[in-house]
Amino acid sequence: MSSQYLSLREVGRRLGIPPSTVVYYKDKFSKFLPSVAGTGRRQKYPVEALEIFGRIREMYGMNWSTEQIENELTIKFGMLIDNIRNDQQLINDAGLESSSEMQTVISGLSSVLGKVSDLLSNQTLFQSEIRDLRDEVSSLRSEKRKLAAETNEQILELAMEVGRLKRDRAELFRLLRSSDASAGPDESSFPSVDYLERPLVIMNSEGEYLGVAGKSRKHFSLEDFVKLLENSVHSHRSVDLNWAEQGGQWVLVISASEEDSSQQRKIVLVTEENVTPNNNTVVRIVSMNINDKAVPDALLFSLFKQIREGFGR
Repeated sequence: MSSQYLSLREVGRRLGIPPSTVVYYKDKFSKFLPSVAGTGRRQKYPVEALEIFGRIREMYGMNWSTEQIENELTIKFGMLIDNIRNDQQLINDAGLESSSEMQTVISGLSSVLGKVSDLLSNQTLFQSEIRDLRDEVSSLRSEKRKLAAETNEQILELAMEVGRLKRDRAELFRLLRSSDASAGPDESSFPSVDYLERPLVIMNSEGEYLGVAGKSRKHFSLEDFVKLLENSVHSHRSVDLNWAEQGGQWVLVISASEEDSSQQRKIVLVTEENVTPNNNTVVRIVSMNINDKAVPDALLFSLFKQIREGFGR
């Protein structure tokens, strides 16, 4: 017996595991550890159990959960069934003569078969859970593909809209240049792209330049301001923009009128290029009037404050 079966103390000594840890493994996974005699710490285990104890220790070392460890042991339990069959063959070869010894063997086999039945039930449960997880993963993947398709469709629509806006902008500049070409002697030019894209500023009473910095761009430009002015009259049916250069300043006249109506709205914006004390080239608003009424500086400051709060969001 001593040469074929091991005590818990001997298992711990051979594997280098503290006795208390071996006892914990035995209590936690007793249904995977076939014992042959004794109870508690006096139980004896076949030498093949060393591999099971060692494997349990490895899985704990890899931070596996109890459920994962039990699943791994269940998969490898077929080896134990083979051992049981071999033991039965040895018993038959030995030709047991005592009925009491036969009852002991039968009782041991019944216990082992009960453990096998429990393990097979657990295995069925594990397989059912695996199928449920696979179905859930399949559903999530399908939802992911659907969301990806919807996102790609939205991106495509946005790209098409950006393209339309760019074409509209190019057409607007073309029409403006065409209009300037047929204008009078003082209205025969159009600001350069650099002029339109320079930072737009106003000057306070102390001579300080005040501009608007954005999050996604470097600055708020004259071109951005012109677009805001256009949007302010977007409800009108007819909108005309005319540029004229006068004494180094650029004058923009925006005229809007309702269809079949004498009601008109006229915005005149005068700007000029300045160099700040920091040697930055900017475009400054010299003056602005609406329907021949000058816009006070205080109202311009308020307008720039609103632009600063909303620009670049």
